[in-house]
Amino acid sequence: MKKELKPYVALCDAIGKLFYPNVEVVMHDLEAKKLVHIVNAFSKRRVGDAMLSELKDLNSIKENWVGPYDKTSSEGKRLKAVSIIVRDADEKPIGMICINYNTEPIETLFESLKGFLHVNDSAPKPSVLFSQSWREHTDETIEKYLSSKNIALSGLSSDDKKELVIFLESEGIFAIRNVVGYICSVLNVSKATIYNWLKAVRS
Repeated sequence: MKKELKPYVALCDAIGKLFYPNVEVVMHDLEAKKLVHIVNAFSKRRVGDAMLSELKDLNSIKENWVGPYDKTSSEGKRLKAVSIIVRDADEKPIGMICINYNTEPIETLFESLKGFLHVNDSAPKPSVLFSQSWREHTDETIEKYLSSKNIALSGLSSDDKKELVIFLESEGIFAIRNVVGYICSVLNVSKATIYNWLKAVRS
């Protein structure tokens, strides 16, 4: 291994350690055309193996890395890969670090989650199990008002709260049983205050 490549051994080891066991990290010596370091070798390659293919003129590549790109291992694993070109002080390519990520475990998990979360297969919500859905509706209506005013709930003044109560009345929220107590807790006001505001708007 060229001495200029030795500092990159720790980098390869760290990447392999972080993403174990799904990442293989391979470092090639371009001058020797051999594999000089490998971490998590799921491709069954070993140090000293020849490079798998001849490389084109790397001097024509301006970037120091290529990818990510898709590839398939000799064992048929689907991989997402990126190759890093290591250069010497004269910008001459002397090494290449290939990071191969086995995407099959993630793809399997994704397919399982996609099936589990498939919206079209979901049955309608049984109302008997969702007796508190009126709270969600109330919260959504309050959020609608806050968004229209571009203000946070914590920033409401007394006049703002009164205006919000009037808005909720116009949306039919107070036709919901027991909603007054809930709105009192949300706005931090008394029931008497709510009823006074409602009395004023209803009269």
